[in-house]
Amino acid sequence: MKKLAALALGLALIAAACGDDDTAGSTAPADTSQAPASTEAPASTDAPAETTTTAPPETTTTAPPETTVAGDDGVLDHADGAYTIDWDGLEGTVFFFPAAAGADDPFFFLHTDPAVDGFYFSIEAYTTGYGTAWAGELGTFPIDCSPGGTGICVHFDPDGPGPIGDLGEDFLVAGDVEFVQLDGEGLVAVVSNVTFTDGSTIPGPLTVSG
Repeated sequence: MKKLAALALGLALIAAACGDDDTAGSTAPADTSQAPASTEAPASTDAPAETTTTAPPETTTTAPPETTVAGDDGVLDHADGAYTIDWDGLEGTVFFFPAAAGADDPFFFLHTDPAVDGFYFSIEAYTTGYGTAWAGELGTFPIDCSPGGTGICVHFDPDGPGPIGDLGEDFLVAGDVEFVQLDGEGLVAVVSNVTFTDGSTIPGPLTVSG
């Protein structure tokens, strides 16, 4: 009987210790759930940097220079290939050189100053050397710059130092010249119907002197 009583008492103590509440002493699990991270970018609190647009530099277009004949200002005029020279309007010196006595090929030489007037015009009149059809006398003769001709040569560069060049460089200029004075003191002549091989002309009559 004593053993049964002791057993009963032990069972009673165990039951009291455990109790009959299944939730007593249990600890709730930690809440592991979290709000999902936001996929939106955080609002920026800084003002965006200002962007400055610079206008491209202005481009200036320069018109090409006009290709007019230098000196084409009333002293030398031209239209349709025909040139008119106002000899009295020249501002530069007209150079004159008489035929040198005793020279192997003496010639009278007259020309304008292209550096001042912007064009070049000359007469080279060979006497007893180059050209056999004229010997230096006064009168009217053909312009014929050849050994068998008069040896009277005309050169003309309408823009002087410009790009056109001497229209008479081929020595094939045609026309007429009347010598009024031709000596050691000067040259006075009237040229007319001067024609160059490119088709340019100096119709004249043009009185030249120097």
